[in-house]
Amino acid sequence: MDYSLVLRNGHVIDPSQGLHRVTDVAVQEGRIAAVGGALGPGLVERDLRGKYVCPGLIDLHGHWWEGSSWGIDPDICLNHGVTTVVDAGTTGFINFPAFRKTQVSAATVRVLAFVNISGIGIPTTLVGELEDIRFARPLETGRVIEGNRDLCVGVKLREGTMTGRHGKEALEKALEAASFPGLRLMVHITKGADTRHILGRLRPGDIVTHCFQGRGDGILAESDHHLLPEVVAARKNGVLFDVGHGAGAFSWDVARKAFEYFFYPDTISTDLHRFSIARWAFDMPSVMSKFLHMGMPLADVILKSTWAPALAIGRAGELGTLKPGAVADIFVFELEEGSFPLEDTHLRKESASRRIRPFLTIKDGRGIEPGSFPARLRELEECDQELFRFIEQTANPS
Repeated sequence: MDYSLVLRNGHVIDPSQGLHRVTDVAVQEGRIAAVGGALGPGLVERDLRGKYVCPGLIDLHGHWWEGSSWGIDPDICLNHGVTTVVDAGTTGFINFPAFRKTQVSAATVRVLAFVNISGIGIPTTLVGELEDIRFARPLETGRVIEGNRDLCVGVKLREGTMTGRHGKEALEKALEAASFPGLRLMVHITKGADTRHILGRLRPGDIVTHCFQGRGDGILAESDHHLLPEVVAARKNGVLFDVGHGAGAFSWDVARKAFEYFFYPDTISTDLHRFSIARWAFDMPSVMSKFLHMGMPLADVILKSTWAPALAIGRAGELGTLKPGAVADIFVFELEEGSFPLEDTHLRKESASRRIRPFLTIKDGRGIEPGSFPARLRELEECDQELFRFIEQTANPS
């Protein structure tokens, strides 16, 4: 029997199998059928000579509920090789059912979710969702997750100004909600977070996001910029560190200083939302290109964007791999050479000599060309400008 699709002569990078060579990939009935040379014919064949082939990208951190001022249409990501997106707590137990009924059910991309410990999720930039701790509801959060385990992977907590003076109490409530078997807690750290305390309370498999944010209370000591001992201990204990680039959470300086201590991210993610997409984190390949620019090997960048996030959310059997039997989610890209401006969220620009350029996305065996899902973004309000002004005021370019 002919395969439904055969991708020939591409340079396959699949960290889940240790593959890093030119070979072929066959698809049948929406699943990976075979990887190797001398494969049989396909009803459709694509010659990918000179291009790279890897598993479909997994964006571990984004905001995909358009009922929030942060949210954007998740299908935008299919233009850029992302076949699975994970919502990072844009909804809580109150609005998660509407998120599932409307946004998730209508999406072509695969959508998974962390549910916010705040019952209202992250509705707006105007007020922190846990400035009033009464919004933190472990019981209801746990119940909505248990009722939606096909989509829900854990609990989300943002620590910083959005928790006000309730940081420690909010953390305990989030840990309580994430106590069900198989759930992990993702904690956002930024200025105002008690990062040392947080790291000491997290469990193996929990995730710290915005690890290179650079706006204070991060992974580096503010006195001498050394890696905090609590960071070292947390990683040794199995805590994962995620990029979560966003509009205010990536600093060239912090990332490079961490690299000096051989501290690299466990997962690469965009924190894509309405405010970051237009300037700082256009898409997953642009964020990946920044780590390529900083010296991470291409295979490692692919690992942190495919197999590693699949492991982090407990979906390694199906996602982030080209193993036969896995869903046929594939990203085909070119490694383009030239001069490409890249900017961190402290308004500091650098020029990269290489970037990852999308060529083709395959989701469940179906080919999707770049540009097939045009961006449909809500108009910005006057109050939205406050966030951009905050980013400029707190930037720390060196």
